[in-house]
Amino acid sequence: MQKDKKVSKKSLELLFGKETNQIKMKIITPILLTIFAHTTIFGQEGSLKAELPVIKTSKAFKQLQQIVGKWKGKMKQSDGKIIDVETEYKVIANGSAISQILIEDGLEMITIFNDRNGTLGATHYCVLGNQPTLVLSNRTTTSLSFDFDPICGLKAGKDKFFNKHEISYNPKKPNEMIQTGTVINEDRTVDASRTELKRVK
Repeated sequence: MQKDKKVSKKSLELLFGKETNQIKMKIITPILLTIFAHTTIFGQEGSLKAELPVIKTSKAFKQLQQIVGKWKGKMKQSDGKIIDVETEYKVIANGSAISQILIEDGLEMITIFNDRNGTLGATHYCVLGNQPTLVLSNRTTTSLSFDFDPICGLKAGKDKFFNKHEISYNPKKPNEMIQTGTVINEDRTVDASRTELKRVK
């Protein structure tokens, strides 16, 4: 009888020991998996960054980087209508492109600027439902001018699209910017606009 009690006690100790280990594993395993996943993700990011190329950009691209940030202002159209405008420029894609989110009268558009064979260009995703491409046509110390690039397939006299854009920015007045642009209609008439913007701090 005494022997049976000892056996039972030993059995209980072994049983509770096993249960305790199982409980510990249930608690520790998720923690270890979280730490492993976290380490793996950061390890991958680190290795990815190490493998990324050094991006070389044009002088025009570097000049455009000066206006990175948020802006607000008013657009005056050639028909006299005045529209509220908000825009934000960001450097993206490992420094190889600059995105512009543009909101005109509540309608959102996006333009992506990037160098193409050493020359700054842009693709404008317009509310007109098309994507005109532009290419740098002139650069001064305070302005960047873009003209339509027919590579996108749009044709004057057939399509209506955004075809000219100029950004005027003087680094001596870092909180002010003027932008002008034109839209060419199907009948080749042109609608022009001028936007005066202030930097949002």
